[in-house]
Amino acid sequence: MKKANNKRAAAAASLILKLVCAALLVGAGGVRALAAEGEGDVKHKAPVVSAPREVINTMKIAGMKVAKFDEAVLSALARRGAPTTGVMCDGRDPVARRILNEYGAVFVAGGGALPPPICIFATAAEVESFQLAARVASQEIGGITIELQPAAMRALLAARAEAHSMGLDVTPRDGSESARRGYADTIRLWNSRLLPALEHWRGQGRLTHEEAERVRALPAREQVAAVLELERRGIYFSKDFSKSILYSVAAPGASQHLSLLAFDAAEYADERVRRVLARHGWFRTVRSDCPHFTYLGLEERQLPSRGLKRVNTHDGEFWIPNSPAA
Repeated sequence: MKKANNKRAAAAASLILKLVCAALLVGAGGVRALAAEGEGDVKHKAPVVSAPREVINTMKIAGMKVAKFDEAVLSALARRGAPTTGVMCDGRDPVARRILNEYGAVFVAGGGALPPPICIFATAAEVESFQLAARVASQEIGGITIELQPAAMRALLAARAEAHSMGLDVTPRDGSESARRGYADTIRLWNSRLLPALEHWRGQGRLTHEEAERVRALPAREQVAAVLELERRGIYFSKDFSKSILYSVAAPGASQHLSLLAFDAAEYADERVRRVLARHGWFRTVRSDCPHFTYLGLEERQLPSRGLKRVNTHDGEFWIPNSPAA
């Protein structure tokens, strides 16, 4: 009996050893695959943190394995040689978590792009400092001067040249604001949704005059939190009052346009144009904002490993962070 137990124990130990070895081989293969996808223009090759976990902790969505977004962000920081410690955007904060869920795709951008250093810019000075570091390239398109990061501009012009060869075009939808924006622009656009909604819901009896005035008077960050809390009660602040304000306009300081990595295309409804833009690293990453494209500088096949999942709606495809709900 004792010999039999020993044999069974030895067999079990052997099986566990084989499983551990197999797991290590899978993890090592994942690290090599991620390293092979690294950007060619990155000069500082830091170790890819969390890569084995990134391979193991995946979900199968729409037939593709999609990395967890938070881990993909850590890996993106490591590829750029950026610090992986400290709080770039505290995912425990409900407001920051929601911003990451809605606009976070920009944080895994490559292809020469410089993603923003923080989740939400707090002041105009912070935005101006980042845009200066990122550098600005200007180009006239359709009689309108737009500004983007240099890598994003090169990719947009290449996409436009390809579109022209097909008898198509890619043009800005809302003037120069289709690309670069400043902090004051995000405040103005936020108020264009906030103020009418406060009056609408006050008129409907869902908000008192005092409640509406309290929200109106709050500083930007606290105002965003208050609006999101009201939306949990079904008091929505989008243009038609039927959905979240974040599906209609970015929170102050959170717009991807501040990073010079976003472009609103007039031809967004043409699937052929979207495919051309995708071939040059431009993808729609903000669900329900149909004209909005983000420069990620990646091939479509790379997006799942960067924590982005594809969702298909009646408006077409969007690549959004594979994140937990806020």
